[in-house]
Amino acid sequence: MTNVRTAWIVAACWVAVTLAVFLLVDASSARSWVYLAAVALLPPVALIRLWPTPSPQTVDDIIHGRERQS
Repeated sequence: MTNVRTAWIVAACWVAVTLAVFLLVDASSARSWVYLAAVALLPPVALIRLWPTPSPQTVDDIIHGRERQS
C-alpha cells in the first residue's frame, strides 16, 4: 500500500472523527481545544511522514525503459 492518497484520506477521516467526538462530548474549555489539536493533528502528521512512498525512477531505469516499481 504505497498510495499516498490513501494516507491523506485516512488522515482526513481521523481529523473528522476526532472533531465529531469533540463536539459530541461538548468540551468547550481552552484546555479541551489544546487536547483536540494534539489528538486530531499529531497522529495524521506522523502517518503522512512515515507512510512509505514509491522510490523515484533512476537514470538507469529511464535509459533502459523500465517501468516504475510500486
